Amino acid sequence: MKKSIGEIFYIISQIIAYILAAILVIQILGILLGGSWAIEEIILALVIFNLTISFGIGGYLLHLNNNIAKVDAKLAGHFGWHKGKDEEFQKGR
Repeated sequence: MKKSIGEIFYIISQIIAYILAAILVIQILGILLGGSWAIEEIILALVIFNLTISFGIGGYLLHLNNNIAKVDAKLAGHFGWHKGKDEEFQKGR
């Protein structure tokens, strides 16, 4: 099955987000148990994590938009057939 660029972008960003989330959880637990990163670094990492999730959602929206365009084209053809505007239908008479 051929994947669209939006779907590939979504998958890659999800993988990066999961890796970053795991690192952040480990670092936050480290701070609670004795400290490893400074609080500014944790906040910056959370902002980067938020951006990663945002780009992932954007890739998924591109994928959905592509699917909606396909459905829209099929519905337009079907409605045209019902209205008698389909060229193949007119030739078949």
